[in-house]
Amino acid sequence: MDTDVVIVGGGPSGLVLGLFLAQYQVKSIILEKEREVTTDPRGVVLTGDALRSLWKLGLGKRIAWIGQELDSLNFHKTTFQNGPFLTIPLERDILEHALPTTILQSQPRLELALRDLVIASEFCTLQSSCEVVGCEMGAEGVTVHYTNVHEKPCQVRAPYLIGADGKRGIVRKHFLEKSAGIRQETGIFEYEGTWIAANLKITLPTRESHPDFPLWAYGYTEEAVYDLFWPANWHFCRPPGKPAACGRFGPRSERLWRHEFAVPEWKYSHDDDSADASTAFWEHLTPMITRSVPGCRGRVTFPRDCIQVLRCRPFDFSHKVVNQWFSGRIALIGDAAHVFPPFGGQGVACGVADAEGLAWRLAVLTKLERSKLLSPALPSSTLQSWAEERRMGVDMSAQLTLQNGEWCNKEPSWWGALQIIFLRLLLFVCRGATLGSSPVKAAASGYQGCSRGAFLQNSGGGRRLGQIYVRTRLPQSSATVIELSDQALRRVSTIFSLLVIHSGQYDDQHEELEQLLRRTTIHSAILSSKSQVHFDLRKDASHDYGNTPWPISFPALPHLLTGYTVRPGYDVDQFKRRLSDNGARYFIIRPDSIVYAAAKGLQDLERCLKALEQSFS
Repeated sequence: MDTDVVIVGGGPSGLVLGLFLAQYQVKSIILEKEREVTTDPRGVVLTGDALRSLWKLGLGKRIAWIGQELDSLNFHKTTFQNGPFLTIPLERDILEHALPTTILQSQPRLELALRDLVIASEFCTLQSSCEVVGCEMGAEGVTVHYTNVHEKPCQVRAPYLIGADGKRGIVRKHFLEKSAGIRQETGIFEYEGTWIAANLKITLPTRESHPDFPLWAYGYTEEAVYDLFWPANWHFCRPPGKPAACGRFGPRSERLWRHEFAVPEWKYSHDDDSADASTAFWEHLTPMITRSVPGCRGRVTFPRDCIQVLRCRPFDFSHKVVNQWFSGRIALIGDAAHVFPPFGGQGVACGVADAEGLAWRLAVLTKLERSKLLSPALPSSTLQSWAEERRMGVDMSAQLTLQNGEWCNKEPSWWGALQIIFLRLLLFVCRGATLGSSPVKAAASGYQGCSRGAFLQNSGGGRRLGQIYVRTRLPQSSATVIELSDQALRRVSTIFSLLVIHSGQYDDQHEELEQLLRRTTIHSAILSSKSQVHFDLRKDASHDYGNTPWPISFPALPHLLTGYTVRPGYDVDQFKRRLSDNGARYFIIRPDSIVYAAAKGLQDLERCLKALEQSFS
């Protein structure tokens, strides 16, 4: 074999998969058809656990370069000139992961940042200008045929092939559709619609460039004009017959604006309809950027010569999911597996979740295969558990998309009106404190209820960990570091982590735990004595410990977080609440922050370890 995994498609899903595989020292080759990153921004939303995944890859420091944080979602009955009938604030730590809820991103910048990480990796290789033309699948792997940058025929062999090449990509459309009948079908709701999507770059008018602009006489500054005509955050609008989704995206300094609106009368045939699209776009946008200003005679239009149209074309949108996520050793992620309408912002996020959940499973299979311990049935059962979890995740994302779509596309029913009234009441009474209850519940539940998920449902498995700032004391040292709990949990060389909760000093059970871990016959790359991560979740516990043979982490108290981003509503106790519902002390943690199992004592832990071993036998 030439590599461990071949990934077709170098968009966010494919790049994220390669980088997560690299964390487990699993080699991959990414074959990308285009030479350079497409400069035209496409997906503009990064939301939910996708941000947590990107932080794990080390992109946290580059997020401000990639995009801007979304502080609120605004729903308008007509246009964003009028006040919203509903505003959902997002600046709080709604998902209990100490990170932004949503970033309005520039996808080209995201891909460039991910490519930089790939270039720095010794386990992941990106080959651009490579067009895949054929594939042969055998019992032990695949052979992929492609033309390289010099248009010469090449081939690469690997145990696994992953299609991350979009909804019309070759892996599904030409390989799996013909050989396995895999196709995209309607998801939990039916939607087919044509929208015109435009990316705009806004230049500020100035007194010098536009001396006759009427708002200068009323004291408006350049920035105030920008804020008036291009309001911050994201807006779902419902003009008669043409629902729209629009807002700022990318780094704040770039002043980019995405404008999408439905054109139900169009039947888009994928021909070049850009001229007609441009006409329809200006007809739709101009009334939105023409407004009355108090004290000013007549209506004022934002200068058209300050609007650069980067892209304007029609797109067919739908909600579809593959009827099967894999066949043999070929699997699909991202848009190759599912597509969403534009009013949910779930496309990139779901692709990232596909990649992270698949990566650790491929790592397990690769380690076992290298050790000649891979049973013939294990690849299929492992990929099936991933497929069922991800179908559940996609359906949950689709429910959010459907709700946004109902508010954006239709006049609310009496039930929808009651929902809006109730949500407004919560926002007013609780000032946002309880707004996150539903998202938190969904995030915390993880994959619970997925009958064939890779966890022990009856042992507290399937839940998703929260995330807090912790202060970690390093082994045999008094030095401490402030870090996110995900970082502390991944300070191990194995695929799974074993979280041990302490409530005091070093105790006798630690030696018994070491003996238990030495006895286990789980493959050492999956879990071993090196998998231990120790937490004491008491806020004032650090003085109880001297030097320890292992790192130990404590909740970081507020006075230690000066200089760190602490979000409104940040709750240091939520990490403990998600763990301690049954007094468990030991938690087997998957690398995607899902609890595999929880155990109160060592005997219970031994049972869970045996189940983990059996699941990969």
